[in-house]
Amino acid sequence: MYYLEIYTDLSLYITMALTIVVYSVGLMQFLRPFTKSRLAVYLTGAAYAVIMAVLFIVPQEFNNLFAYGAGVVGAFAVFTLLDRRNYAQKLFLAFSFFSVRWLTAAVGTSIWLKVYGWTCGFVIDAFLFEPEKQVAAYIVYDAVEGCIMAGIMLLLITVFHKVYVSKNEKMTIKEALLLMLPSVAGVFNYRLLLYFNSIDTREIDISPYDLISFIFYLVSYTALVAVIYFYEQIKAGQRREKEAAMLSVQTDNIRDYISGAESLYRDIRAIRHDMRNHLAVLESLHERGENEAFENYLAEARERIGSDSGIASGDPVTDVILTEKQSEAAKRGITFDCDFHYPADFSGGALDMSIILNNALNNAIEAAEKCSENARNIAISSMRKKNAFVITITNSCTGADLSGGELPATTKSDRENHGFGLVNIKNTAEKYGGGIEIDCKDGIFTLTVMLMIK
Repeated sequence: MYYLEIYTDLSLYITMALTIVVYSVGLMQFLRPFTKSRLAVYLTGAAYAVIMAVLFIVPQEFNNLFAYGAGVVGAFAVFTLLDRRNYAQKLFLAFSFFSVRWLTAAVGTSIWLKVYGWTCGFVIDAFLFEPEKQVAAYIVYDAVEGCIMAGIMLLLITVFHKVYVSKNEKMTIKEALLLMLPSVAGVFNYRLLLYFNSIDTREIDISPYDLISFIFYLVSYTALVAVIYFYEQIKAGQRREKEAAMLSVQTDNIRDYISGAESLYRDIRAIRHDMRNHLAVLESLHERGENEAFENYLAEARERIGSDSGIASGDPVTDVILTEKQSEAAKRGITFDCDFHYPADFSGGALDMSIILNNALNNAIEAAEKCSENARNIAISSMRKKNAFVITITNSCTGADLSGGELPATTKSDRENHGFGLVNIKNTAEKYGGGIEIDCKDGIFTLTVMLMIK
């Protein structure tokens, strides 16, 4: 019986240590998508483990709600110090994790007690006079309990991450308070259920409490998930409205490009008209042998006409855009290589092509300008293969965040009103049955846009 007595004395500590480990690792998994700092995640999990261990060891007996709340508050204080941004979101995450933590404990304990109740009698009868085997059985029980807790917590965290899409967007305090309501209500109602379940019920059948509590736990978490889901739907609608507004602004800008292109070609026609007059004068001076006047007149004509340094892509609007971006790149010390040829049978697509080129080249110029002066490069090229038209734009860069999925996050501080350029390019490409591909390697950012042209 010696081994059994030792294990019985240590069982509370073993169970608590296992519980702390499960919740600390769960907290780290919960926070991982919300920060780029692994150190912040690890230290937050460690802080939670230390606080809970201290509260368990100290002789003062604490109320469970206070103890678990203190652990979450202390851990998120550390997390906030190490990741100083989006404070409202951190407040929401603290309440959400607290909700996930007590829901894990409540549901896990309910399941564990059922498993223990079904099997405990058999184990005691089978190993009644074999304490070593009883100890082994209890160790297995503890491991099963830990696995149940870890499995439930992982499931709840996975659902939370899946529903909460806007992880990188700034949250306002009003949004945080709204999203916290299900968690706050759930925690207090949970305490109310515990109170009614703990009163003297010797003459009352308390088994209905188990079922009611279990249903309540699931309904509470479902309410939290539902609120986050509808919040995401609202945010998605706002993003679509902003994308439409940005697209409208860009369309107006492109109309200006079209007007500029028309003006450019009117000037070209005027120059061609004047050229005939200039050639007639030069021919007359040459025939009369007035060489000095001929040279002076020719030099003046050259100066007025100037040299054509613009890009000829095959489309007047695209020429204006590419020439303007080339000029802007030159002003910022960026090398601009262009081998773009507008597809001849892309009739009616000048506006959409302008959306692609404007957004892509604006992003490329902005990224290249951040590089050192001798490493600022942009190159744009196009290729046609049957009905597939592929545009490739590369630029030097200092790095891009591709962790959020297909589109990198904007580097501007105002994420609410920026970051729509690549979205507009993607939407335009998909309009033509194509898509985009993004890569960033060795300081080179590559955007590939494919359009299917009938």
